[in-house]
Amino acid sequence: MPSVSAMTTPSLIETGDLFRGAYLLCRGARIGATRCERGQVLFVLEGDGVLEEDLRYRTGSALVNPVQLRETLNLLRDRVFEKLRDERKEKLCPVSPPSTSSS
Repeated sequence: MPSVSAMTTPSLIETGDLFRGAYLLCRGARIGATRCERGQVLFVLEGDGVLEEDLRYRTGSALVNPVQLRETLNLLRDRVFEKLRDERKEKLCPVSPPSTSSS
């Protein structure tokens, strides 16, 4: 039987904190979804052990490769700008259903 510390639970966390998100991605999380809420981009991060790694991050006991963290921060920053750009385009030119009436 595996030890309790070796057992992980599939879980998810939603965050707008780029450093928290980058840390969790470095520790094996996946981006499940990205959405905008009141002008802030939020990431849904999921995977085995996400809650345990989040606890390490919040308590200051997190360890991560700094080069990997930098690269992951750049990835998330790019995703944020991409999502904001898409949201702005949607608001400026919302997609409407095609007209069925003929003039």
